[in-house]
Parts: sequence; C-alpha cells; structure tokens
Amino acid sequence: ISNDALLLNPNNKDRFSIDVNIGNSSKFVSNPFSTAIKTGNINKDFTFFFRHSYDLGKKDSIIINDSTTEYVFFPKLRIQHSFSYSTYSYSFLDIAADSLIYKTWYNVYLPSPIDTFSLKEKWNVTSNDLSLIQFPDTRNAAQFFLAGITMQNIKGEFTSGISIFYNMILHGEYRNRTRNKKWDVLLKGEFYVSGRNSGDYSVSASLDRYLNKKLGNVHLFFNNVNRSPSFIFSKRSSFNLGTSHDNKENIISFGASSTNRILNVGFKNHLVTNYSYFTNYYQSDYYNKVINILQLFASKKLRITKHWNWYIEAVLQQTDGAAPVKVPLLFTRNRLAYEGRFYKNLNISAGLEARYYSPYKANNYSPVISQFVPQDTVTISNLPDVTAFLHFRIKNFTAFVRAENLNTVSGKNGFAFINNNFAAPHYPTQGFMLRLGIQWWFVN
Repeated sequence: ISNDALLLNPNNKDRFSIDVNIGNSSKFVSNPFSTAIKTGNINKDFTFFFRHSYDLGKKDSIIINDSTTEYVFFPKLRIQHSFSYSTYSYSFLDIAADSLIYKTWYNVYLPSPIDTFSLKEKWNVTSNDLSLIQFPDTRNAAQFFLAGITMQNIKGEFTSGISIFYNMILHGEYRNRTRNKKWDVLLKGEFYVSGRNSGDYSVSASLDRYLNKKLGNVHLFFNNVNRSPSFIFSKRSSFNLGTSHDNKENIISFGASSTNRILNVGFKNHLVTNYSYFTNYYQSDYYNKVINILQLFASKKLRITKHWNWYIEAVLQQTDGAAPVKVPLLFTRNRLAYEGRFYKNLNISAGLEARYYSPYKANNYSPVISQFVPQDTVTISNLPDVTAFLHFRIKNFTAFVRAENLNTVSGKNGFAFINNNFAAPHYPTQGFMLRLGIQWWFVN
C-alpha cells in the first residue's frame, strides 16, 4: 500500500479502497468467481510422472491351514525406470503500469506515463531415470541399495529467446528399516556429472532409533547441498532486471530431535555460504561469509480433561545480525482443542489456535520478480493470529471450517475486522477470512 496511515482512515473500512503502488489504476471487482488478474503474478505448473519396474527374486509359499496356501514373491533385484515431464510458467502483468514507479523501483523505462508492462518465462523439463535396486534381506523390503542415472532435458523460453540445457545426474541410496522397527537408517546422495548444473551435489544421512514407549524415538540428520544459484540470478532470465552472478551456494544442515510422551525437543543448525539474494527490488548479490542459523524447538500436548487438550509449540532462532537473513527470535503456536470420538464414527477437533512471532525486521517484497528483499529500517510487530476451527471426520469423509484472523476485530468507528497485521513492510494481511475444505475417499 502507498501509505500505512491509510489503514487508520475510517473511510477505508473496505480495504480494497486503499491506494497501492502497483495496480492502483486497475479496476477491482469483488467477484469470487472471477479469476482474471489484471495486475499481478500468474504462476502455473504441471507434472506427469510414470514409473514401472521389473523384479527378479524368489517365490515362496505360506501354509495358512490344511486347505489354504498363500503364495508370495520376495524381490532380490529390481530394474526401475521413471519418467517425468513438467512445465513451469511464470508471468507478471500490469495493464496500467505507472512509469514513475517502474523507473524508480526497477530502472525500467515505459513509453507512456501509464502503460502496459509484462514479463514471461516458461520451462519444459523432461527426465528419464534408470535405477537398480538390490534387496539384501529377502524378507525385508525396507532394506535396499539403490544406484541410478538420470538424464534431464530442459527447454527455457525467455524474453531474449529459447535456450536448451541438459543435466546428467548420478544418484545412490541405502535404506534400512529393521524388521523390529527399532532402527531406521538412510544414506542418500546425488551428483551432477555434466550439464548446466555440473558440479552440483547433495548428500543426506539420517538415523532413527526407537527406544521404548516412555522415551520414544531419537532422530539425527545431516544434509549438505552444493547448488548453482536459481536461474533468476542469471542475466538470461526474463525476470532478471539488474545484476547477475553464478557463485555456487553451499548449505550444511544438521540436527537432532527426541519424540516421546513427555516432551518433544530438538535443534537444527544451518550453515550457508555464498547465499544468493536481492539487495533491492531488482539488483542481486551474494554473501560470501558463512551464515549460521540456530533453531531450538519444543512441543508438548497437555491433557486438561478427558476431551480438552492444549498443544504447545515453540521455536527459538538466532542468526548473525549482519547477514541478509532475518528471522524472529521466537515463534510459537498454541491450540486449545475439544477432541474425541462421538456417535461411533465422528472424530472431532474444535477450538482456538493462536500463532505469534516476536518483532523483527521482516523482508520487504518485490512484486514484479516475486522475491523477498532484506531490509533494516522497518520492524514488524504483530498481534497473535487467532483462528477458531472445527475439524471432523466421518469414516472416509473429512472436512474443516476455519474462521481466521479474528485478531483483526476492532470497535473503532463501528464493528469491523480492520486491525490488520503485516506480512512485510507496507503489506497488511487480510481481515476476517472463512475457509471451508472437504476431502472424500471413494474407496470400498
């Protein structure tokens, strides 16, 4: 919005009447059945995935009783082929662009004071993967070795023209979830041998150990990703309106957690090198120092009465204040819920939910390129987001009703939901929202 003070004007109880910097000249129609976007971002994606395999293994039989025998097959070696085809379309459109705004924010010159401005980018990605999977324990399909190779063909359509890319990827995996379900081990990695992302890699490892009913489960993990910057940091991208770079980004993450009846606790630590980011609405850079982000989290379910439960979640976060990554020190979510099974098949959870994060310098937002931008001038300080909810399930039918942003209620100048929180500087969140959802499994 053009000025935060406009939210306090009693004549602006209808928030759509408040002036905005981009799209202000577009006529707004409050029709929930109209999906036409005159100003804004339209992003679409589609994926088709197909997998087939052939198993070599051992036949066996299990005698159920004198007259019944069940025949089973245990795979030893699996030949697996996976095919995927994906399309990604990104566009920005402003049918009444203010030339002064675009000159000031994006260094874009428009022929007329009010003109049409648009950006488009489209990707087609085709992947073929061939993998071999070996099962060392005949009766445990959750233990296996996997080795494979992926060929990826990429076509990009930009303002500057069409570009063709490819990637050849080697990948492997070892998984072992023991038959007694006490140990779960995962080792996984992939390496881009050649192509546009040559030299990129990712490795991950995790270990789970179930102790007992009282102490629960312990989880350890480690991830390391070395990746090329996203394509928007390349000069060839339609959405790159400023500087470009190709310094590879490296992210190391590790942590541990414990899940049990008493208290769920854990920590995560992230080390980021050569972090790519936008310094303003269109110019980019990378941070060549190491960014350290530490997260401590805990959650607890408190049983108040037979049907009333209180769910508490909290996360403490800390990072270097000079780094271009900003996080709130505290995030917490609390749910007070009335829960239980009634009338044999009705499972219900109803109550109140509150989410809160401590004040911090939240990122600014660049609408044309759909990117967040670090800033050090505005501190976002919000009230907790409060929601009343009703979730229920009857056999294969699940539904929810949520009355959200109840915290925006205000008695100033009459009753209205106008006490808005902010998602980013000059971006107020919605007022009252009613959301409905259903899911129905048609399975016998």
